[in-house]
Order: sequence, then C-alpha cells, then structure tokens
Amino acid sequence: MKTIKFILLLVAPIVSFSQNAGLERIEQDLLSVYNKLFSFYHRHDSDSLQKYSEQLRNRTIELLSKNPQTLAHPFSVLIDSNAFEIVTSDDGFFRIYSWDTWTGGTMHFYDIIYQFSNKGKVYTEPVNLEEGDCGAFYSAIYALKTATKTYYLAVSNAGFSSKDKAQSVEVFSIENDQLKLVKLIKSQNGFTDRINVEYDFFTVVDRPERPPALIRYDKNKKIFYIPVVYEDGKVTDKFIQYKFNGKYFEKI
Repeated sequence: MKTIKFILLLVAPIVSFSQNAGLERIEQDLLSVYNKLFSFYHRHDSDSLQKYSEQLRNRTIELLSKNPQTLAHPFSVLIDSNAFEIVTSDDGFFRIYSWDTWTGGTMHFYDIIYQFSNKGKVYTEPVNLEEGDCGAFYSAIYALKTATKTYYLAVSNAGFSSKDKAQSVEVFSIENDQLKLVKLIKSQNGFTDRINVEYDFFTVVDRPERPPALIRYDKNKKIFYIPVVYEDGKVTDKFIQYKFNGKYFEKI
C-alpha cells in the first residue's frame, strides 16, 4: 500500500503539469492566429482579414469544443494581450469569449462564443450573427441564484462608430443542457430578456474605465442600474433601477 501511495503522489503533479502545458499551448495557438489577423488590419488587406478572421473563429470553436477544461483556464495571456475579452460568471459555470474581427472600420464587428457547464458536461456554442449585425464584446457576467435556478446577467458593448456606442444587459439561464435567453425584465412594453442603452461615447470619454461602466449591478441588493440618456446621446448621472422581486426584475 505504501508503494501505491508513493506512485500516486509522484504521478499527480505530472498529470497536472501536462494538462496546464496543453492549455498554455492552446492559448499560444489562438494568440498566434489573432496576431496574424491583426497584422493584416494595418495593411488594409480585406481578403486576408476575412480569411484569418474565419480561421480564428473556427480554431477557437475547435479548441474549446475538444478541451472542456478550458472553461476553468484563466487565459491571462489572451486577455492581457487585448486579443480576447473573456468573462466568467461568479459560479464558474458560464463564460463568454468575444473578440474584434478587425473586418470593420469605425464600426467594429465581433465574434462571440458561449461556453457553459451543466451536470458535469461542458458545452461550446458559437453565436451566429445575422448579416449586418456587428455583434458585441462582453465585459461582465453576474450570477443571480434563486431557490429553483440560476440566472446570468451579461453586459455587452457594441460600437457602431467612434461616437455611437451601445451597452446592454441580457438575461440567460442554462436549462436542459441548453443556454437560453430569459424574459426576466418587466418593461413598459411587457417582459423582455434585455435592456439596451445607446449613447454618445464622447460624453463619457473622460471616465477612466474601459468600457464605461454605464450599466451597473448590485448583487447584494439584486438591483441593476440603467443610466438615463438624453435623445442626443448624452449620458446623465441619473439611473433607472430594476430590482429582482423573487420572480422577475421590475422598475422601482
């Protein structure tokens, strides 16, 4: 028995190191493709941009699908290099990968991949955008736990031009091995799964954080704050509050 225990102790660190090394190789692989893509952005080579944008998307889907342990990997190199935006829910069950495809101009186009875990199995779900939809990058995911299920509040950011931007909060849940949008917000027009705020970036350009933290969430009070924006796009210091009442979010 002593010999068996010794072998297990000896092997365990090797297995762990091997797994970490594999994840690091995946990260370097994705960074290499991204850097190749970005190099053609400066050359204004639209054909190569499209080619490597598709390659990066397909490669990311492949590597995430084949390696479910990526859900828990920090991907600090990709994040610190500003190649990918990767945000994970507080409970670790839901993650969103998003990145600029560099195929646009002042309007930025993004690729998005959802990754989530349910009953011990990890799923990878790429987002297929409609033609003309520029997508968005995600900057936060908040988990809201109730007695029966968990909801996820995801904050996304879109850029239509240097001036015109949008920030949204979307509500997701994981049900029957599927990720679904949930109409959990009561608005004047009925229930919805999201709230969108369009704004003039130059009215908040002096704020230090990027992206500007316009939509905020207090997980203790279960309230999210939506900024009041004038028709000309100017962001004010006022907020509309939506509080979770146990069943849905309603304006207070």
